Amino acid sequence: MVKRFQLAGLMRVRELQEEKAAADLAEANRAKLEAKRHAEAMNETLADQSFPDLAHSNAYDAHAEALTSYSPNWQAIVAARAAVAAMLRESTQALSVASENAAAATEQWTQAKTKAAMIDKLKARHAVQVEAEELREEQLTLDEAALRKAVEVTQ
Repeated sequence: MVKRFQLAGLMRVRELQEEKAAADLAEANRAKLEAKRHAEAMNETLADQSFPDLAHSNAYDAHAEALTSYSPNWQAIVAARAAVAAMLRESTQALSVASENAAAATEQWTQAKTKAAMIDKLKARHAVQVEAEELREEQLTLDEAALRKAVEVTQ
């Protein structure tokens, strides 16, 4: 008679925990990648913004003229750069949080995998013990049959 593995239910629970942890890890890595892409996009947007060229032969006069003629545009450009810089700081912070979440999810997955592996090792040990017991019983049956045959021959 085959002895069933007593921890089969626990093993299934551990496997489900490992699967959930793996799914959580995948989601955390996806969020981290998305946050990284957003931060890179904000960085590129900030790098692509430029101020109007004010280089003339007389830089002071040109600058004074530009400030008076471009004042609304200049203020809008400065405000736009400030807004993009703020969004870059926010996306960098979001990337930091996403990285921390991914690290935590990795740790949880590692722990779940370790717990599942422990139960799996116990199952393998159980299988070896069951096989050894079956072989022992088979050997006893063969020995008994051989003994009976020897008794019958001598009688």
